[in-house]
Parts: sequence; structure tokens; C-alpha cells
Amino acid sequence: MASTVQNSERSKNEWIRGSILIYWSIFWLFNIADKIIGGSHFLWVGRDRFAQFQKFFASAGLEAPIVADVALIIAAALEVFAFVFFSGALIHFFRRKQSEARTWFLLGTCFTLITFTIFSFGDHLFGDRFELLEHTLFWFMTLASWVIFTHLERANEDQALVQDRRQLIGASAISALLILATTVSIFNYNEHFFYRRTAAIAAEYVGDDVYKVSFPFLGGSTVFEKTIENFKTDHPDKRINHIYTVPDPLRLKKADGLIFYIITEEKS
Repeated sequence: MASTVQNSERSKNEWIRGSILIYWSIFWLFNIADKIIGGSHFLWVGRDRFAQFQKFFASAGLEAPIVADVALIIAAALEVFAFVFFSGALIHFFRRKQSEARTWFLLGTCFTLITFTIFSFGDHLFGDRFELLEHTLFWFMTLASWVIFTHLERANEDQALVQDRRQLIGASAISALLILATTVSIFNYNEHFFYRRTAAIAAEYVGDDVYKVSFPFLGGSTVFEKTIENFKTDHPDKRINHIYTVPDPLRLKKADGLIFYIITEEKS
């Protein structure tokens, strides 16, 4: 009976430890995908991270796109390493290599703590209190995950944490490829979509003298002014009566963008 209870307890502990590894592997995988995909697309509503970084640095007087590019690449690199080591720990866990799983999980935890620490400093610098709360909570979740994972481990605690050289080389190669992919995606976005910061937006006719404009997250006051100017040029027979924005629940397609409507009337 005692043996049965011990086996049941051990099985429950293993489920918890495995769930922790699965959670953090999926968490960082989706964060990496968010940076590669960028913005909102079919079946994917993500945040436009380049636009967010650009807006933050521009508020501090650093408007050059390269600054946001470099910062985003560094953040993506840290996330890639965290993902690789967490997923490596998961593979070792399924193979019942407890020492290796613990080592890789420790490295993934370290990269995660570094990432959230840097993000928290950035949140302080740019005054984003909501993001600061989020990153602080994740920082403590990461630490708690490590404590729970090691506490439930049944292996000897005096085992040396030794990295296999081939595994380390493989992890580094995978990380390099993922970092390269995110880097290419970031610079490609910068080259093909940075114009949104200043370019006018075409108004979409929705009926009864009402036009809709989907405002990009990266756009500022210049985009708004050019959009209105462009609208007047394209519709010389229309007079703008008023402009209003929709409430948050109606912004269905854009994760970060603003939607506003131009109400017009015919010029007499």
C-alpha cells in the first residue's frame, strides 16, 4: 500500500514538472512567432512589436528605426535561447534524463529572468506601468516554476550539472537559426512597413456618407493630418461634418490600431 501511494505521488509530481516545461516551451514559442509574424493576420492577432518598440524609443528622442531594430533583435535572441533550453529540458524530461532536464531548465530560467528584468527596466524608462506589472508577475512566476520543479524532483541533488558538448552545440545552432529568422523578419518589416509612420491612409466607404479609416499602431499625428488632407483631395464634393472613433469592443480586426469614422455631407 505504501509503495502504491509513493508511486501515485511520484506520478503526480512528474505531471506537474512536465506541465511546467510544456508551458514555458509554448510560451516562448508563441512569443517568437509573434515577432516573426508581426501584427494581425488571418488566425493570428498579435502585437506589432516593432511599432511598439519604435513608439517607446521615439518618446525618448531616439526615432531612428535602427534603434528599435537592434532592441527587438536582442529581445528576440533572449527569447529564442529561453525557448531552446526549455524545449531541450522537455525532451530530456521525456527521456527520463533528470539531471540534463534540470540543467537545461536552469539555463532556460536564467534567460527568462534576464529577459523580464530587461523588459522591466524598459517599462520604467518608458513609463508603461501595465507592462511593468505584467513582466514583474512573469518574473516571479519564472522563479516559482524553478522552485517547484526542483522541489518535486526525486533525483539526487548532489548530481553534477554537466552540459553535453554536442547538445550545447546543437542548441546554439538552433538558436542561431531562429535568431537569424527573427532578424530577417524585423529588418524586412522595417523596410516594407515603416512608411506607415507618415503615409496617408485611404478611407473606406461604408455607406450613407460614412467613411472608415483603420489607423495603424505605428502612425502618429502626421498620419492623421495627411489622411484628412488626402480625403479632402479625393472627395472635393464632400464636406466633413464630424469625426468619431469607435469604442474598444468594436475594434475587432486590429490588436493595436485605432478605427475612426469620417461623417460627411454634400457641399451645397
